Amino acid sequence: MASRFDYTAELNRGTLAGPAMTDAMLARKLVADSTLATLSTIALRPAGFPYGSLVAHSADDRGRPLFLLSGLAEHSKNLAACDRASLLVHEAGATNIVTAPRVTIVGTCTRIAKAELDDARARYVATHPESATWFADYLHAYALYRLEPHELRVIVGFGRLSWVTGNEYTSVENS
Repeated sequence: MASRFDYTAELNRGTLAGPAMTDAMLARKLVADSTLATLSTIALRPAGFPYGSLVAHSADDRGRPLFLLSGLAEHSKNLAACDRASLLVHEAGATNIVTAPRVTIVGTCTRIAKAELDDARARYVATHPESATWFADYLHAYALYRLEPHELRVIVGFGRLSWVTGNEYTSVENS
């Protein structure tokens, strides 16, 4: 796990002088430092309502979230019917809703193509080593999914919030 990033210091740099990091960079940092988040899908039951569930995630080289989801899970069934989803990631250990850094990634979530499976699996297992044997668990029908960001709502704390495009987010250079 990466060391805790001081979002408060980043926020307190002020808006007139400009932040040391863009909001897209901050979003990438939040996603990279997190391993659990809330995935929301469009529910089959009750039909059309948002359905949120806790998921383990990793990220690919462009920061796009990766999930290993069981075919038995509600969110997998929901994604099979409608690929629109969002992921809410927040700073681990945050306790104050006003100052808690967070990002909601809105996009489409689909199974990873066979050609990209080896790289995605290696990245996911590097973050979640306990999952290495789950790929052979045919009972639960695990599959890797990727959330392709369309837009992101980034909230660094009170007074610093923005919308970031998927391209701005995925174009951030790895640090």
